[in-house]
Amino acid sequence: MVKFAPLRSAFVHTIARGEKIELQIPSSAHKKCFIDFVRRNKEFHEPWVYVSGDPKYYEQYIRRMKMGKMLGFFVFVKDTEDFVGVINLNNVRLDPFGSGSLGYYADEAQCGKGYMKEAIKLVLRHSFHKIGLNRVEANIQPENKTSIALVKSIGFVKEGFSEKYLKIGDEYKDHERWAYLADAFK
Repeated sequence: MVKFAPLRSAFVHTIARGEKIELQIPSSAHKKCFIDFVRRNKEFHEPWVYVSGDPKYYEQYIRRMKMGKMLGFFVFVKDTEDFVGVINLNNVRLDPFGSGSLGYYADEAQCGKGYMKEAIKLVLRHSFHKIGLNRVEANIQPENKTSIALVKSIGFVKEGFSEKYLKIGDEYKDHERWAYLADAFK
């Protein structure tokens, strides 16, 4: 596992700290650890999400954030500085919708330790208190029981089912729609 040695460098911006983890805004300084993370977890992530380990994909990912297309958060364990997850807030709408769509994926070897649960709560806090969103949605394939259990444990509420909602790999997949409203966040 590649640790992110310059965790405290001038090129890294920590946006939130929890008990176990800290969230950093992705930057060019994270490129090597992101690519290692994606390649190491490829089989674990698929069929739920397909993320390229190509360095050009990472550069495009950073450009999309700079263009305001989405917000990214990298999850690091505070004690060990291990890179254990990615959370993206996509389709952020500040108009009357006041919403965003949550996507995330974790390091297989670190699952079950509460890191992603804590990280998602920190992203929700940021979304509601800093950005001013009204709701955050998570759209999850019904077969992904682990991910559904995670959002349920945080307090997301199932709102519905969307047939062929999102293209994953080469085909459109059904998704359950889960949401967390700002009014419910404590």
